[in-house]
Amino acid sequence: MTAVSSYLQVQQVNCFYNYTVGLDVTHVDLLKTSAALLKSGIVRTVCFSDLKAVYLDDQGDIQLEWLRPQGRRWDNRWAVAFSESLPEHTTEDLILCLELSFHEQRIEGEEARQISPYLRAALPPVVLENDNLALPVYPWLKLHADGLMSISFQLDTTWANLEEEDFIRDIVNLFQRYFKCVWMQATVQRIDGEKLLPDAFKGEISIGGQGVADRRSRNLIKKMRRTARSTLDDSLSKEGRCFDLHGESWRLHQIAGSENEEEWEGTIDLCRSIYANVVASKIVSKNDRKNGRGVGIQLWQGRPSISLMRFADQPQSKEQLFNRYGQSMSRILSRSAGMENPPQLPADLRPFTDYSLHGNRAILLWTWLRPHDAPDNAWEDPNTRAALLENQARAEHFEYHNMRIARACALAGAPPTDEHLVYAYETLANADTVIHQSSQAGEITDALENLMAAAGTIGLIESGKEQARWHLDKRRYTAEKRRSRVDRWLAAVFGIVGAAGLADLVVRPFLQSTYPDWTDWLTGLAAFALASSVLVLLAIFIAVVNKMRTE
Repeated sequence: MTAVSSYLQVQQVNCFYNYTVGLDVTHVDLLKTSAALLKSGIVRTVCFSDLKAVYLDDQGDIQLEWLRPQGRRWDNRWAVAFSESLPEHTTEDLILCLELSFHEQRIEGEEARQISPYLRAALPPVVLENDNLALPVYPWLKLHADGLMSISFQLDTTWANLEEEDFIRDIVNLFQRYFKCVWMQATVQRIDGEKLLPDAFKGEISIGGQGVADRRSRNLIKKMRRTARSTLDDSLSKEGRCFDLHGESWRLHQIAGSENEEEWEGTIDLCRSIYANVVASKIVSKNDRKNGRGVGIQLWQGRPSISLMRFADQPQSKEQLFNRYGQSMSRILSRSAGMENPPQLPADLRPFTDYSLHGNRAILLWTWLRPHDAPDNAWEDPNTRAALLENQARAEHFEYHNMRIARACALAGAPPTDEHLVYAYETLANADTVIHQSSQAGEITDALENLMAAAGTIGLIESGKEQARWHLDKRRYTAEKRRSRVDRWLAAVFGIVGAAGLADLVVRPFLQSTYPDWTDWLTGLAAFALASSVLVLLAIFIAVVNKMRTE
């Protein structure tokens, strides 16, 4: 369809910058991990997928809350009663977790549940600051029992007709934007620093990709580590700044070492790296490792899920939307503001008339339509929060299945253990079935298949299975080779035992009667040699016959 070009002027937008992480473990102990997260101080409330929650009370003790919402699956709302002893911030966190769970249960049926159990927790907020602009970002953690994790940074903004070019550059491509100050909780920075410093700068001193390992380089690395630790301690010992975020006061510190720096990597990707590193350091695997290396990150992917809630001249129908703003939406999907002739807008994955859904490898875009009686401020509509969280629940649904297959392909290429190899092969072998049964709504299943194809993940399945088969065959060949070597040694041992028995029972009496003048030791030695020769000739004869039959 040829669209008449009109440029977007954005008024209200809600973004979830979703970073999905595939860990190098496939069995996570959610209960022990939740305890470690609470004790570390980086979370205050943890909600599990079975609607049990643990939280820190006012005295810092861990308490349990059992959430029992009243309502049926297809009711429009649930009612839930919280304990009176719950802190206010815990209640707010649990309300959001319940709302997301409400949408998740509508997406996935209980009979064919494909998503593993998980925990969800709010992480300390981050403030991105540039001159007179301060963007508060609220990160959330979702950790699955099979070792998949997502960290979502939520940003809600209101603008006075923000131009499309500025919107793409500053909001859609937020990961490319540099900020003068990034404010983050000191506890988070401390845990991240303590994990990184022992191995910091290792492998960074190199020439042509080859590491330089001598006494001077080792002394230099030690000096750099001491300087880094001193910088970390000095930065976090400062008072910091108090921010009033979502009705609560937070004391945050600038990223250690960035206080007086003009050019540094102050982006939201740095926040992703810090939070992923901190959370991974607190994860407890069910197969707890003896070497103390801890849980590592296999791979990660990041893409924003953007809901365009209000924009100038917002139409009421999809036909008007695509005719007027189709090229603008295509530029957003391409994350490029300067394209005069953007590619054709992909298929709309939402068959209903409330909003459109488009997605590709880089972004998920939810473009809302505006009924004639809708308020100018989208947040005055009581259904706005539910619609945004429904979009996020569907985005998490896609990100989970997409990362599940992507990590399996990565493990199939270089499996660290046999357990990882079997997991990867099983995941890839039943990938089509899992996708087909991923939802009880045909619209959501079709959208998932289209998005995974657009992301290129579907195309990885067959090559991943071939890699897994190759590693399985290699391990089978190695095992058979080892078993064959053991069998040869056992055959030699039993051959010696058999030769000794044959010599003692048959050959020795014959030699004693034939050569009575021989001494006992000579008779025994000759008997054993003769019996061994007979068995060797018999073995050679059998081997020749088997070889002739195989040829």
